[in-house]
Amino acid sequence: MANILLVEDNAEMRVLLQELLEWGGHHVTCERTGQDGLTSLLNAAHLPDVIISDLIMPGMDGLTFLQRIRQNPRWSHIRFIIMSGDSQAERLQESRAYADGVLPKPFSLNDLQRIIG
Repeated sequence: MANILLVEDNAEMRVLLQELLEWGGHHVTCERTGQDGLTSLLNAAHLPDVIISDLIMPGMDGLTFLQRIRQNPRWSHIRFIIMSGDSQAERLQESRAYADGVLPKPFSLNDLQRIIG
């Protein structure tokens, strides 16, 4: 199973997703913001196989976080999935250009499992 970094500012969603992913056999590290996610990657003994990040977060949003990941040669290979309930198609389309996958909220457990692989 995958080693996953989950970045989500909504505490309830973060806990729910962590439980679902761990129930599915994945190891999950959770962070609240894009900046926290970067710090986690800098301090990680083992890099994640997949990063799942919300698009709309305080401070550094998911798209900026994704761009920072892609700019770092050490991290650029990590699969990156953006979650979004954002109705602004423009931001979601921009995310699709960089991300390995997009999960529009709300999504099903099957959608989550399918996109993780």
